[in-house]
Amino acid sequence: MSTTKFTYTAEFLASVDRVISQERLSRYLAATKGDMSEALGLYEQNIAVSEALFGFLHGLEVAVRNSIHYTLRRDLGTPTWYDGGVALPWSTTGESLSLTAVMADMVTEAKAKLQPTALPGKVIAELTFGFWPNILTKRFHTTLWLPSLHKAFPNATAPRSVIHLRLEVIRRLRNRIAHHEPILTSHNEIYTGFKDQPYIALSSILECAEWISKDTALWLKERSRYRWAEELLLEVGKKGITL
Repeated sequence: MSTTKFTYTAEFLASVDRVISQERLSRYLAATKGDMSEALGLYEQNIAVSEALFGFLHGLEVAVRNSIHYTLRRDLGTPTWYDGGVALPWSTTGESLSLTAVMADMVTEAKAKLQPTALPGKVIAELTFGFWPNILTKRFHTTLWLPSLHKAFPNATAPRSVIHLRLEVIRRLRNRIAHHEPILTSHNEIYTGFKDQPYIALSSILECAEWISKDTALWLKERSRYRWAEELLLEVGKKGITL
């Protein structure tokens, strides 16, 4: 958020219900015992931490999809592995890669947005984030993960199931930010809104990048606004509120 001082005039406060809504501010009003000015300050900090994280998540998503694409393109011998039907070279029964119907639809939708001559890299870039956690589900554990896909996360000691969950949590968080939903808390974690893991520490998001490349994780940490997000969470934690 801008550091320029802004005064909450009576006119501005009177307009809040129309332009922001009491409902949208309700969690912040509850945390500040109804103090509108303090609630607006928390609302602004939620915007700030969302802004601070978005660049890091951008870099992480690109790293995830490209590392998976690089690994499968190399090991399956084709850059268009996402079309499905490609023979699995490690299969002793002649098995081919079979994507789920949902994933196949994602590929079809991605291609529909592009020219027919679009290179595979453009298709990969057009696929939604949801495609990548899907390819880490149990369905692909034997056919892809064990023989190949684990190499996309060379520094991970966590099992596939943990990596899958972490990516799904991060995807949900990314979507919350994109849809302007609250993610700010007072206990040094980010609210994901995901029932399977409602909160995630910034260090866990960073760790996901480290699983792929420690150098890339360090680059994102230092060159995005990751540290600003850390500072904002610590600042809210010192307010003595429950959020």
